[in-house]
Amino acid sequence: MRVAFDFDIFTVNKYSGLHAYGTGLLAGFSKLAVDIDAKLVYSKCFDAEISRLKVDHFDCVLRKPLPIKRRYLEKIWKHSRYPVLQWLIGSFDVYHCIYTLMPSTGSKPCIMTVHDMRRYILPELYGKFNRGRFERAFTRADHFIAVSQSTKNDLCQILGISQDKVDVIHLAADEHLSPLSQNDKNRLKAKFSEQMKTPLDRFVIAVSSSDTRKNIERTIRAFKLAVGHLPRGTKLVVTGTPPKDIADTERQKMYLSEDVVWTGPVDNLAEWLGCADALVYVSLYEGFGIPILEAFACGVPTITSDCSSMPEVAGDAAMLVDPYDEQSISQAITNVCNDEGLQKRLIRSGLERNRQFNWTKTAAKTLEVYRKML
Repeated sequence: MRVAFDFDIFTVNKYSGLHAYGTGLLAGFSKLAVDIDAKLVYSKCFDAEISRLKVDHFDCVLRKPLPIKRRYLEKIWKHSRYPVLQWLIGSFDVYHCIYTLMPSTGSKPCIMTVHDMRRYILPELYGKFNRGRFERAFTRADHFIAVSQSTKNDLCQILGISQDKVDVIHLAADEHLSPLSQNDKNRLKAKFSEQMKTPLDRFVIAVSSSDTRKNIERTIRAFKLAVGHLPRGTKLVVTGTPPKDIADTERQKMYLSEDVVWTGPVDNLAEWLGCADALVYVSLYEGFGIPILEAFACGVPTITSDCSSMPEVAGDAAMLVDPYDEQSISQAITNVCNDEGLQKRLIRSGLERNRQFNWTKTAAKTLEVYRKML
């Protein structure tokens, strides 16, 4: 079977869930005992970035850069059914829209993965964001894959999709993640302390992005409420890109303090996670939430939100809190950091929960959808 994927988006942000989805799906396909060719469709200007993703070592991958700039093709496909994608990259059996590129494919079935509906659920955070590309892709898709039941519910309710046109296929964490030994933790904590120029013997960790739905401001406020009740020297480490509103002078005063350490984007998130006393992942909305499973795999107690997909992913292996309630988040941080029995229970449950998700299973279920559409 030959499947064409739009792959531009995976070159843009290697720290994103989309990047994890693309590379994880390819890894899963490469482990299946089936004959599948994955044609990666991307803009030629991203050829170097695609090479750096090291996708060529997957047996199933064929790289197919577009001979025409993507933005020109999108303008043409907005109004026309020509040129069909086969003219540009050769024949295929199924087209899988990973993000929003939905070309004309003639009679070939088109499947679209929907990662979340955040711009519809939280419109106040995204203003007049242009939904045109997403909605054009949505209207041309023959079938949908939602990354969680929560996302499927949102998609069907908001856009009126029939339930039988959407399959739920969960994501996964990197299968190579595992808890660190105590010696490794000590070594890494010493390295991080030197790198950040502050002692990091004990810390809880949060994952930030420029998207304010990650709820970093409330996370910091909640940590500051808890810090007096935590083991001495405990800090909050925030990895990733700061929220857009950090430029605000008043907010900077809160963000920048001796209790809060900003690392910026890190290539070794698993190492930071593995050394943490807890992950605080209290997003306002997630389509799935891979960091929850990454923390589970690393043996880290996890605090996450009681809304959207997060309870679905976490099951009973995490502490669930109201992401709008700073006191609730603060109390959870206090409980996890001070209760050794609770820590052990969450670690044990998290490791067990993570075993239910893997990229080979994701790829196998995705292949079932392809076969169904054919």
